[in-house]
Amino acid sequence: MSAVAIDHAPTAGIHELAEHLKKFQRSLERAGGTIIQTITSEAEYDRALALLDELTEVAEQTPQTERLVDQLCLAIKRYEDTAPQFAEFNAGVAAITGVQMLKFLMAQNHLTGSDLPEIGDKTVVSRTLNGKRTLSSADIQALSKRFHVEPSVFFPLA
Repeated sequence: MSAVAIDHAPTAGIHELAEHLKKFQRSLERAGGTIIQTITSEAEYDRALALLDELTEVAEQTPQTERLVDQLCLAIKRYEDTAPQFAEFNAGVAAITGVQMLKFLMAQNHLTGSDLPEIGDKTVVSRTLNGKRTLSSADIQALSKRFHVEPSVFFPLA
């Protein structure tokens, strides 16, 4: 993160830092600037997560706090998308297929093939789960509704 925002903040002073950041952010907004830049180390990442916890524990969010949280989340996501310690995890997530996601959702909800009439009878579901049939867009729409997830969860990220 930028040196001004996080580098010298001890973990114990996160609450004070959050208050200072809110005031500083209001000043920057008046000048058309921003405070959160990039996270470049694991230590900055840890402090960013602690700061995010502090900012989101507030009962009533102000527009300034919401903007800080948004900027902080973007910086955290950029770091998690590119940091070497997350590479294996990111590759694994990117490789998840729609069928693997369906199997996961079925396991989480204790379902069998006969519990998914949205995509067909037990035979059709079995063929889908065994990779002999792909999920159609109609299947994905129905499953998205059934499991209350976005259709995109059934598509690999890569």
